[in-house]
Amino acid sequence: MVDDRAQDGNAAIHYWPQDFSTDSGKPMGRHAAGEGFLTGFVRHARAEALYCHAISQNHAESFFCQVEVADGPKRPVHWVPMGGAEGLAAVGCLFTPGPNLRNFAFMRRAFDQRGFSLCGIIHTIASAQAMDALASLLVAPIQPWDALICTSNAGRAAVERQLQAVGDYLAERTGGRPPALPYLPTIPLGVDSAAFTRDPRHRAAWRARLGIGEGDVAALFVGRLSAHAKANPDPMYLALERAARRSGRKLHLIQAGWFYNAAIEKAFRAGAAAFAPSVVTHFVTPLEGAAHREIWSAADFFVSLSDNIQETFGLTPVEAMAAGLPAVVSDWNGYRDTVRDGIDGFRIPTIAASPGTGGDLALRHALELDRYDLYIGQASQFVAIDVEACADAFLRLIEDAELRARMGESGRRRAREMFDWATIVPAYQALWGELAERRRASGVEIAPPRADAPADPWRPDPFLHFAGYASRAIAPDMSVRIAPDAAAALAAAYASPVNSYALKMLPTPAEAEELCRLLAEAPAWRAADLILRMPAARHPFLFRGLAWLAKYGVVSLHEAHEAER
Repeated sequence: MVDDRAQDGNAAIHYWPQDFSTDSGKPMGRHAAGEGFLTGFVRHARAEALYCHAISQNHAESFFCQVEVADGPKRPVHWVPMGGAEGLAAVGCLFTPGPNLRNFAFMRRAFDQRGFSLCGIIHTIASAQAMDALASLLVAPIQPWDALICTSNAGRAAVERQLQAVGDYLAERTGGRPPALPYLPTIPLGVDSAAFTRDPRHRAAWRARLGIGEGDVAALFVGRLSAHAKANPDPMYLALERAARRSGRKLHLIQAGWFYNAAIEKAFRAGAAAFAPSVVTHFVTPLEGAAHREIWSAADFFVSLSDNIQETFGLTPVEAMAAGLPAVVSDWNGYRDTVRDGIDGFRIPTIAASPGTGGDLALRHALELDRYDLYIGQASQFVAIDVEACADAFLRLIEDAELRARMGESGRRRAREMFDWATIVPAYQALWGELAERRRASGVEIAPPRADAPADPWRPDPFLHFAGYASRAIAPDMSVRIAPDAAAALAAAYASPVNSYALKMLPTPAEAEELCRLLAEAPAWRAADLILRMPAARHPFLFRGLAWLAKYGVVSLHEAHEAER
């Protein structure tokens, strides 16, 4: 076991490019969160080196490029290849930008469960994949020195509720005790507060472009323009219309973001015309590049009335706060942790269907009768926003510039003090340091590995799982003999195009030639003795490789009693 206290508070970042980029044109919240985290980590982490856990050199190069663009302190950046448990042990922790820790936990079980900690994070927890990943935490060898970060208190409660239900089921199914829940600390997502500073020049340019007058008031929504997967816009339209009719001010609504298709855009435009005819509606889409940085300057307050179970935190209210905009948000999961009602803006009450009335929605999703988007969209239909309370909040902000300024400044301070990456990254590192201490101090190891059982019973060694398929298996005391035409057979084997897909799993040509050289020195070798002449780290791979050499007639394998004849 590697125990390097110098690495406490650091982690290898499990890197899959799509999880850390918003370049797709239609980014999800988790993509923005991943990109923001990586930039924030590079800039604010107190670490002597950075580590990338990636599947390939190409992915590692992409990580190195993002580190360079982030423009943080100069320091070494290392690639830890996937499956390289020793490399992770040298760092002490693996951080993955999602909840799926199962495969990494079983990989570690085959190496050393105290070798390093695992740390994941939740984003949406409503998809089948996310729910399966959470449930797997109770059957995977998750240790007391591992953690799953929950980004909001409401998100954590939902995770605990599912894990408790799964744990109770497992106890009933097996007749045992329910497994202990994993460590679930709460750390919010972060933002780069300085990136959202409003600029009077951008304000003037955008308001002129959109036709927003000097005395007009503009509300702003930023994010995915999706009724089924983000927020039904109709309650927002209804509340803005009521506020506009009560006020003598001209009211504008800027909706900036991304439509997934023309039908959704048509529905938004129709809803705005039907439910908010007194409000001048603008769509800025797709929201890219400079527009994404500048659009905040055009507005007087921000609005996001999320009603969707896919939401767990919600970055845009924090971004609005960082920009100094008062925020009107639904009183909904993660929004509840960010916007303080009456201080940074207003939280609008919500009401949802009673627990126990959505079993049919869950069943249709489980049976794949309804895809994920349809499942969450149907669930959102049964979440109501208090439209009258929302209209009152809008009216107060429309009529009172001083209130807007006071709430906006309060939100700006809160974003900088509580949600800036300069605050959040140290919280991550403090957690990773705590996990290192737990790893050293804990006397309990969950599901210690056994020599007579696979490390991952869901994914057993194929030559163990299917041991009954072959006539026999290679044994240590088998006799290995070289064929008379071994050199030609070996060259033909490596040249065969049908083997090209598996070359990295086979003995290297140099290793095969060395085995042949050793075999040429004696009439026969005991298989175990032959492999012992090779580098220790390669013993399992070369012992297995004898079967491939036998496949092509480079060597022949004989039972011990056959060799004695």
